[in-house]
Amino acid sequence: MFPHLSRITADMLRDEALRELHRLGFTTTWRPDGYISATRGEDTELIGLDNLSLQTAQAVQAGEDLTREDIATQVHNLLDAMSHRIDPAELSEADFLRQLKVRLVAGDMLTPVAERDSEQFSLSTRPWTDDLVVSLVIDTPTTVMTLPDKTLEARGLTSQADLEDLWHAGYRNLWQELTEAEIDVNEIHGDDPGANFWVIESGSFFLASAVLFLDELLPDWAPDLDTEAGIMVAAPHRHLLLVRSVTSGQDLLAGINTVTSVAVAQFTENPGPVSPKLHLMREGAEVLPFTDITDNDDGQRVIQVYPDAYLMDRINEGRDED
Repeated sequence: MFPHLSRITADMLRDEALRELHRLGFTTTWRPDGYISATRGEDTELIGLDNLSLQTAQAVQAGEDLTREDIATQVHNLLDAMSHRIDPAELSEADFLRQLKVRLVAGDMLTPVAERDSEQFSLSTRPWTDDLVVSLVIDTPTTVMTLPDKTLEARGLTSQADLEDLWHAGYRNLWQELTEAEIDVNEIHGDDPGANFWVIESGSFFLASAVLFLDELLPDWAPDLDTEAGIMVAAPHRHLLLVRSVTSGQDLLAGINTVTSVAVAQFTENPGPVSPKLHLMREGAEVLPFTDITDNDDGQRVIQVYPDAYLMDRINEGRDED
């Protein structure tokens, strides 16, 4: 269930999660998908430990000697935050609009939430690519929540005009978040030709959503990045973007392989995963996810590349010149 943890640490995490839930009066069942079904009275919560397990793995990799008490504290803090979640339906209008943002997330991230709460998100989500959606969220001190339809209905915000106003406010607040956040940008040069790309990092929980504003943000964040032929972008987790120019030939192929490998590792090993895929972005064209990751019969990960006609021309262009 948690391959990035040792058996001992993973067992401690599971044990302490169940211990804390039982202390709070829940009865628990492990589900095949890795979520804990926790029931108290008539309410059932689906609780995932993926982010907590990744945070634990990062602490171990950093050399911290985690004890059972340390893990118990982490579990307690997680469940305490969940128990103090703010009901967005009860916020004042000013607080509701102030905390409203849009966020880019994997579409399948909303599935456990919808199943847990029997929620619908048709009013608060819009497709961005075939794997990612843009969602309206409330950003609170303890959590970021996608707005369910019932909250918008309770607030009387279901008309097309009301929804457009909400999306406008959400994008405006996201822009303010990104322009005020501390951003760390570095250009990485690997040993092999073509193995170069840009790394953009931030403590903001919304950095991955910066892909929605890259045309406006990149001139400030990475002014030396050549965007003339388009760029490839990956958002492996909420605090990281990987960006590379579209070049040509073997240089481009090496770049695709390098950035995809880094994206997959970062997606797998960090809390708040978004997507391991590379997305092609260029002027006048839709955003195109063009890589995927599969496992072969030996359990090894294989990078699959599905270039469109433009990207294939760029790859062949450099080869012809060689």
